Amino acid sequence: MTASIGIWAQGDLTGEIVLYRWEADGKTGFVTFEVPTRRFRPADHTGQPIGDLVLDLVADELSGTAAGVDRRLFSKATVAIMRAYRRAGTAPATAHAFYH
Repeated sequence: MTASIGIWAQGDLTGEIVLYRWEADGKTGFVTFEVPTRRFRPADHTGQPIGDLVLDLVADELSGTAAGVDRRLFSKATVAIMRAYRRAGTAPATAHAFYH
């Protein structure tokens, strides 16, 4: 079975923090990407963090909690954004991914 995750930037791509909306498995969520530090946090639609869950890719560490956040989909979204970031060298406008 093929699965996918759609990811779209929701604002200014040149800022230090970029808000992304993701859709997968019939669910929708938001994540912020802190570009200078390579940290990701689950967020609401306004970009406000949900809980204290943080994925720090520089330290390779996931810490904290966030009530109601699907960690598997949060992780898939962050991996897809980071892949697109590495290809582009800047925060991407989209970061869709397909899984088989």
